[in-house]
Amino acid sequence: MSIPNSGQSSNTVESDPGHAKSATEGGALWEYLLSKAISHHDELPDPMNVRDWMIKDIGKLSAEDQRAWCKAQFEELKALKKRNVYELADLPPGHKAIKNHWVFDLKSDGQKKACLVAKGFSQIEGLDFDEIFSLVVRFESVRTILALAALEKWKIEGLDVKSAFLYVTLDEELYMEQPQGFKVLGNEHKVLHLKKAIYGLKQAARAWWHELDRSLKALGFSHLYADAGIFVAKHADGTMVIILVYVDDIILTGPNTTLVTSKKKLFMDKWECHDLGECREFLRMRIEYRGGKTYLDQVPYLEKILKRFGMADAKAAQTPLPTGYKPEPFDGTATVALQSQYQSVIGSLLYLMLGTHPDLAFTVTQMAKFTHNPSEEHLLKSKHIL
Repeated sequence: MSIPNSGQSSNTVESDPGHAKSATEGGALWEYLLSKAISHHDELPDPMNVRDWMIKDIGKLSAEDQRAWCKAQFEELKALKKRNVYELADLPPGHKAIKNHWVFDLKSDGQKKACLVAKGFSQIEGLDFDEIFSLVVRFESVRTILALAALEKWKIEGLDVKSAFLYVTLDEELYMEQPQGFKVLGNEHKVLHLKKAIYGLKQAARAWWHELDRSLKALGFSHLYADAGIFVAKHADGTMVIILVYVDDIILTGPNTTLVTSKKKLFMDKWECHDLGECREFLRMRIEYRGGKTYLDQVPYLEKILKRFGMADAKAAQTPLPTGYKPEPFDGTATVALQSQYQSVIGSLLYLMLGTHPDLAFTVTQMAKFTHNPSEEHLLKSKHIL
């Protein structure tokens, strides 16, 4: 069975439930379902999960906390302005301003972070964007390279590019509304003319890959045509350095540790990065090195999913689905809440399947056929897989 490529365009599919029908009809069902998976960036959900907060929630906090979050928002806008991401301008006739929203996060050290994100679903195709297909490394390729590195005893280095999209200059003429709570006094009617990409824009991930491709070519790398997320630099003495790219997550490896370190330094001279040292995690696949072997698993991600769906204390099942069970279409009409939850479960299972559990491929793909109109029984059986 051929397994669809999880990453190739999952960054470009909106998670708005209203897009489910169009996504299915457009042949992007897999990408849509993956977008419904429990994000590997989110914290475990609870009533005080800051990543679920909106501006109105900030207003319910104490005056001191409101000032702290307001400062975080101001720092974000200051950083965008410093990088020349936007400029204040009048909205030209015939253009529509893209909407935006704030995403909040609380780091483990207590630092408050605010990120201004564009609402990409308000962009107009043909006017605000053309192509959005984003090139990223395939899960199968990641496992293959990690296996090769384990066999050959290569060291694996990790990098995380900071604010990757902000490096990208936009080809399109885009305008965005001023962020809520931060409109410039006396110029409330003006908009932000976007010069560089920001998170949320449909074309941002694709534009970043092209920018990265150009910079890696200058460092002697070329991407493979079989998988454009793999870049290789070959040298006359037969040595090489391999780079795996999934948006802003980077892995470097190769037979010559000194050469890998050298290329890593050149890369970091070009892009501002977090140096992760020896790679311990990639795409929420945990990487452990023991006794000359490399072990991969997604245990933390799986534990997160189980807790999200109230199954942290569930007993293990012997088979992915009950013996003899054959899912049938639902004659009734699923509620929006049931459809959303079912799609989230299936999307999360797809992420596990494509990462470290290809043994679930048949079961998950069978259950994925009913995401447009699931029944309670379908939801129960999808949880049986968990």
